[in-house]
Amino acid sequence: MISFFIPIRKNSKRIKNKNTKKINNFKLGLTEIKILQLKKFLKNKLNNLKYEFIVSTDCNKVKLFLKKYKWIKIHNRSKKLSSDDCLDKLIKEVPKICKGDFILWTHVTCPLFDDECYYEFIVKFIKNSKKYDSAFSADVAGTFVMNHKKSWISHDSKIKKWPRTQDLKNLYLVNNAAFISKRSVYTIHKDRIGKKIMPIISKKFTSFDIDNIEDFNFFKKKLI
Repeated sequence: MISFFIPIRKNSKRIKNKNTKKINNFKLGLTEIKILQLKKFLKNKLNNLKYEFIVSTDCNKVKLFLKKYKWIKIHNRSKKLSSDDCLDKLIKEVPKICKGDFILWTHVTCPLFDDECYYEFIVKFIKNSKKYDSAFSADVAGTFVMNHKKSWISHDSKIKKWPRTQDLKNLYLVNNAAFISKRSVYTIHKDRIGKKIMPIISKKFTSFDIDNIEDFNFFKKKLI
């Protein structure tokens, strides 16, 4: 079984009530959009696989909204698991909350990562699950990248100052749309990804993450 784990916090720093802020016809905004995507995914789920969907939240508005979706389990997120720096603590709780052999962690803040994206993401990982213990949705930095020390990490400039971009080695960027791992990764490594990690490249634009008000307004206009 695959457990979908969706954390939805009440508070947000950059955008007030970001996860539940109304977007056009979606009264519960990003949360409503994501639940509808998962509902569509459930109707077209992969054969021979079982699923459970768990929303971990401290928001009463979200809990009330989810009551009509009987296939979603609600985890009443405590105050200590809802602070700004609680990710490690929440990760440790996940295997106690989720029953699946695989755990897929996803966020409502990636509204373009839809049911088809989840389908492809799961298929790619399951096919390679004997080789890898975990995977994350990734973007590829196919260009020149410099670190905070002003050193190139995309290439060795001593060998060639400006190589062709197609000759650069892939750098995989975690885009936070989805993480999937075997249950043992959570119980043994206390993390969302393990030691044998598979980056799964997202389709262009689907990894768009709403982090600030500019992102929010851009997405809102996109839906018009």
